[in-house]
Amino acid sequence: MKKKLLPILSLLLLFCLCACSTKPEKNFEYDEGMMINMTKAVVNKCYNVSGAQAEYILKDGENVEKTAVAGFQQAQTTDKVGEFQGYDTSEDVTTFENGAKGDVLCSIIVKFDKRDVRVTVSFEKNLLYDAWVETPSYQQSYEQEMGGLQQYAENAGYSSADEFVKNEASFQQFGYRTTSAEDFIKDYLCQNNNIFPYKALETEVSAVYSTSELLLNGAKNMGVGMGVVFAVLVFIACIIYLLRFVPKLLGKEKKSGSEKKPVAAKPKAAAPIPAGPAAIAQAARASEAPATGEEVTDGELIAVITAALHAYLADGSTGETGVIHPPAYTASNDKLVVRSIRRVR
Repeated sequence: MKKKLLPILSLLLLFCLCACSTKPEKNFEYDEGMMINMTKAVVNKCYNVSGAQAEYILKDGENVEKTAVAGFQQAQTTDKVGEFQGYDTSEDVTTFENGAKGDVLCSIIVKFDKRDVRVTVSFEKNLLYDAWVETPSYQQSYEQEMGGLQQYAENAGYSSADEFVKNEASFQQFGYRTTSAEDFIKDYLCQNNNIFPYKALETEVSAVYSTSELLLNGAKNMGVGMGVVFAVLVFIACIIYLLRFVPKLLGKEKKSGSEKKPVAAKPKAAAPIPAGPAAIAQAARASEAPATGEEVTDGELIAVITAALHAYLADGSTGETGVIHPPAYTASNDKLVVRSIRRVR
């Protein structure tokens, strides 16, 4: 029994290990809060652009702005999302994924009054920012801003700059991170110098539909597609059925067009009396055929045979003795052969 259970347990353990998965490594290290704020900045700049500004961005703007403006315009015209309300950046709806080109995709929910919209911005690492934070000018600016923030916190009665940033309501409107004083100062310096740790590449805007709405839209599309297919099939069947009447219609037209007055037949000329062995055979058969009209007498039959012989011997030549020699014998297709002729008395 133990020997049988051992392979089974080994297979179960193998399947369990195959089901285990590790979290994929990031394409590069990034700060989620900073990336969310940069995504919001793209939305704030492009969601309500219209007129000449939209035309300029779509023609000469950067790719991230072009795709964002085009996406929001389509969301307004096609999905009717309505007016902008705010953001939903909770953990259950905000996602970060590795892109196919070494980038990182940050996706957030933008709330409109009629329908939410999911905005996804792809970012790549900005090497210029990494070089800038190592310069003495950045370090000097950072220390000065941090010292001023701490001074403001002490004057406001806070024990630390971190507490001051987290609890000061006015900081929430700036779009900077308020998780700590360090993050707040970094965002502030990036905004003022227009240098960010990540570079936005492309924006994707898509309206959010519920599962029931997706199923209903799918059913509508399927119904329309099947209806068009069956309508075309019925139309083709009707055409095939009507083709059976085309030959009749064409035949009547051809017949009506080809009807002409009858032409009087010309009287046939009397056939010449045939000569040769074929004529003799024909005369003999005529004598043997049953009478259909007047009865042929022996004299008439002799006259016909004599005339045939006369016509046959007329083409002969006269020799020195004056005897008419018959022409050379020609083969005949008739089976009747005349071997002798006797006079009937």
